[in-house]
Amino acid sequence: MRAIGVQLRGLVDTIRLGRVPARSLAIMDSRSLVRSMFLASAVQIDLLPYLRGGRPFPAIVDHTGCTRPDRLRAWLWIGSELGELSRRGEVFGVRGRRARALAGGDRLLIAHYRSMLEYQVGPYGSLDQLLRADAGEGRSDLSRYADDIAQVSLAAAPFVSSFVRRAVTEIRPENVLDVGCGTGVYTKVVLDADAHVHVEGIDLAENVIEAARHELERAGYGSRVVLHAGDVQRWVPESARQFDVVMLLNNVYYFDQRQRAALYQDMGEFLTERGQLVIVSMLAPGSVAAAHLHFMLTCQAAPSSLPGRAEIESDLRSAGFRIVANEVLVPTEPLIGLRATRY
Repeated sequence: MRAIGVQLRGLVDTIRLGRVPARSLAIMDSRSLVRSMFLASAVQIDLLPYLRGGRPFPAIVDHTGCTRPDRLRAWLWIGSELGELSRRGEVFGVRGRRARALAGGDRLLIAHYRSMLEYQVGPYGSLDQLLRADAGEGRSDLSRYADDIAQVSLAAAPFVSSFVRRAVTEIRPENVLDVGCGTGVYTKVVLDADAHVHVEGIDLAENVIEAARHELERAGYGSRVVLHAGDVQRWVPESARQFDVVMLLNNVYYFDQRQRAALYQDMGEFLTERGQLVIVSMLAPGSVAAAHLHFMLTCQAAPSSLPGRAEIESDLRSAGFRIVANEVLVPTEPLIGLRATRY
């Protein structure tokens, strides 16, 4: 009874202090933050796959090469309290949905949580410095963490793929150019949508192109796809080849806002008479995710930002394009798909 009395008195005093709803929300925010930090750090040390099936604490110490078991135990207790780890005495295993997915190798989730520690918190922690920076000063996350960023962006892949697949079905192109093709995710979508189409892809990252080239050849697409490493704004197709579709999927925001109309105009030179420019992009503002991404982009040393709807439509018109399709691809996010033809 005394304990209950102490608890009631503490509750009354808390109410008297005021701002109970705000403080309750702050506590909930803290718990979400702790969960995210725990899972991100678990990905960083790659421990969750090892914990599948349960492992005794001494074995975990040996596996991690830990010299401070007190810290390791304290960290494991956090996972247990969150429900992400199971704990039976000194045996720890994987329990929560997120932890199980990470332990199972979900590449998107692994990249998502790893990105939290690697770069997502950075701009917030150095906001004062970033706000006072000179032009051309900023972060280099886009190049340093390109692989994780590419993996995280695949969260929208089912929606983007559906839009691309329908565009290919309706346009029936012979040749397609995939600008910023990356690992070839959407190149594969095009190749699978039409057995007769040929695709050329171009990306700045040579290592990414090499990996994509190997994967596409291994999958049997070799004779129908050619990949190039380079800058599309300086690239000249062989034999002045033109394309029935040029795709800019989730990458226009990496180009300087002042250069986007010129980019679209350049892409128009690659198009056949009946060709279409196919664009997918997140817009700002419109959601928490979009606002966060826009902030992350503006904090980079290289000028980057999400376009607004009016801006992207105006840029296309000034580049000589007429928009023939304009769709929201994800019900809860400002992710749009555009198709445009030259006037």
